[in-house]
Amino acid sequence: MTMASSNTPIPVDDRFNEYESALKRQKSTTSKVWDEMTKLDCENKNELKAQCNHCKTIFSAKSSSGTSHLRHHLNRCLKKFDADECRQAISTFLVCGKHSFRTVEEPGFRYMMRIVSPNFKNISRHTAARDVLMYYAKERDHVKEELARASGLICLTSDNWNSEHTNDEYICITAHWVDKDWNLQKRIIRFRALFPPYDGLNIADELVLCLSQWVIDKKNFSITLDNASYNDVMVSCLKNYFRANRAILCDGAFFQIRCCAHILNLIIKAGLELANDVVGIRRKRFYDATDKSFHLNVTKKLRQDVCERWNSTYLMLESSLYYKDVLDYWGQRDKDYQMFSLSNEEWRNIAILCKFLKVFYDVTCIFSGSNYPKGNLYFKGVRKVHKVLLDTVKGPYSFLTPMVKQMQEKFNKYWAEYSLILSCAAILDPHYKLNYVQYYFKTIYGIHASDFVETILSNLRLLFDEYVKKSKSTSSSLAESSNVSDKNPVDSGLDEHNVNSANFGGYFDESDDYKWYLDESSTRTEKSQLDIYLEEPELELNSQIDVLDYWSKSLVRYNELSLLARDLLAIPISNVASESAFSMDKKVITPLKSSLTPKTVQAVVCLDDWMRAKGFSTTNYYSHFIVKLVAKRTIRTMRTIRMMFLRLLFRIFPF
Repeated sequence: MTMASSNTPIPVDDRFNEYESALKRQKSTTSKVWDEMTKLDCENKNELKAQCNHCKTIFSAKSSSGTSHLRHHLNRCLKKFDADECRQAISTFLVCGKHSFRTVEEPGFRYMMRIVSPNFKNISRHTAARDVLMYYAKERDHVKEELARASGLICLTSDNWNSEHTNDEYICITAHWVDKDWNLQKRIIRFRALFPPYDGLNIADELVLCLSQWVIDKKNFSITLDNASYNDVMVSCLKNYFRANRAILCDGAFFQIRCCAHILNLIIKAGLELANDVVGIRRKRFYDATDKSFHLNVTKKLRQDVCERWNSTYLMLESSLYYKDVLDYWGQRDKDYQMFSLSNEEWRNIAILCKFLKVFYDVTCIFSGSNYPKGNLYFKGVRKVHKVLLDTVKGPYSFLTPMVKQMQEKFNKYWAEYSLILSCAAILDPHYKLNYVQYYFKTIYGIHASDFVETILSNLRLLFDEYVKKSKSTSSSLAESSNVSDKNPVDSGLDEHNVNSANFGGYFDESDDYKWYLDESSTRTEKSQLDIYLEEPELELNSQIDVLDYWSKSLVRYNELSLLARDLLAIPISNVASESAFSMDKKVITPLKSSLTPKTVQAVVCLDDWMRAKGFSTTNYYSHFIVKLVAKRTIRTMRTIRMMFLRLLFRIFPF
C-alpha cells in the first residue's frame, strides 16, 4: 500500500503540537458562566442549581437546559453591578476628595466615566447627594455592628466648632475602643449642627441622644474634653444620667479626662507671650540666593507664626535655624532686611528656645496620635514636661526664666495633681509598671513621692475590684440560669412537705461548712492578679512588644486585669481625634458649599472617617475603583476576543 492510498494520517511534528493539544483541551472545558456562578448542592442529586455570585439569584442548572439563560442573566447583572460600583465609587470620590456634588455634572468628569464604564448613565448633583446619604446609612449600620461587637467599654472624645460660612455650631463625637482582636479603633459617630443655646445642658442632651441611637449608652468608660467652661456642667449632667442607669464606673470618679494637648497648648502660649523679642523673624524673598549660593533644599520653606497654634512658633524657629546662613547673607545685602537681621547672641537664644520647645512639640505629637494607645504614655509625657520646666528655671539661661515661670503657673493649675486614671494606665504598661512611677515621682517630689504613688495604687486597686465584681456577677448569673434550666420539675405538694417537715435540730454535715471556711480563708490570703503582675519584672524599655499585644496574650493568666488594661489603654488623652474633623470640615463647608444641609455635612464627614478606617486614603480610593472597573471591562473584552479567536482557529483547522 502506497502512502497516497493510505487513509491513516501521518503525524508530522511542525512544532505546533503543544498548542493544538491546548486548543483541544480548551474546546472541552465547561462554560465560562461558571466563573461568575456557583453550583449548589441539592437534596435531589438529579436536580442542579446555580447561584449568581453578584445578585445571589438561584437558577436551574440542568445540563439539558444549557447555559444560555445563565449567560443572559450575567450580561444584565454585570451591567447593573458595574453601574452600582460606579455610583459607590463616585460617592467615595466626592466624600474623600472633598469635592462639590456639582463635579458629577462637569463635562470632563462625564467624559472620564464614559471611557471607564460605557454602560454608566450620567447622574445629577442631586442624585449624587442622595447616593452619599444612602451610602452613609449603609456604612452606619456596619459601624453599629462593630460597636455592638466591642466586648470592652467605649471611650469618647467630643469637641465643638463654629462654621465661619454658615455660623452653625457643630459638635463632633468620636468613639474609641479596643476590638476583639485587640486593635485600637476610632470612629466619628456624630457630626451634627446644634440648636441654641449652646450650653452644657443642651450639649449633654445631644450626647445622650447620640449614645442611645448608637446603643452604647450602657458601655461608657470615659469622655475626653477640653477646658471649655460649659463642659463641667455637661459632665455633671452626664454623670447623673449614667448613675440613674447604673452605667458608670466607680460612681464617675474617673469619667472625665481633660485634653492633655489643650492643656499643653495653654502652658506654652502663656510662656510665648513673653518671648516675642526672641522670635521676631520676618520671612523675605531669598530662595534664589538659598539655592544658588548655599545649595539648600528650598522645598523646606520658612514657616509663618500663627498665634492660635503654638507649634507654628516652634516650626518657624526650626526652619529659621536651617536658613540661618542665608538670612545672615541676605541681611548684609538687602537694606530693607537689615533692620530685621539678628545678632549672634540672638541666634544663640533662638537655638536654645527651639531646643526647649522641641520637648513640648514631641510630647504634643505623641498626645495627638490616634492609631495607638496613649493612656500609658500620659505619665511619661507629663513628667517630661514637668522635669524640663524645673530644670530650665534653675538653669543658666536667664532670658527663659520669666517665660518658664509663666508656664509653671499654668502647669500647676492643671497638672499639679497627675490624672489618677491615666497614671494607672502607665502602671499597666509592662515596660514601666510601678517602679517607673515611683522613680519619676521621687525625682520630682523627693521624700513625698510615696504619698503620690500610694494614691495612684489605691485607685488602681479600686478599679480592679470593680472588674472583679463585674466578672463574678456575670459568672453567677450564668450559673443561676444554668441551674434553673437543668432543675427537674417537682411536685408542689412534695416540696411543701419537705419545707414544713425540715428538722433543724437533726443531722447536719459539719464537713461541708468546714470546707467552705477553708476555701474562704485561702481566697483571702491568695494574691490577686494585680499583685502577681506588679511583682513580676518589667519588660525591657526598648522591647518591641506592643502593650495591647501583651495583654491580649495574658488574657488567660490575668483575666480581669487584662480587661481593665484593655479599657484603660483605649482612653484618648486628647480630643484631637474630634478636633481634627473640624480642620477637614473647613474643606467641606466652603463658601461654594455653604448651602449643604447639616444632614449632608454629617454624612460627608463621617463617611470620610469610616473610609480611612478601612484603609482607603484620599488619593487612592477612587483610583482603586477605576482600576477595578477597567480591569473587569478588560477581562471581559479579552475573553470575548479569545473565544472569537479560538472559533476562527477551529474553522481554519478542523481537528
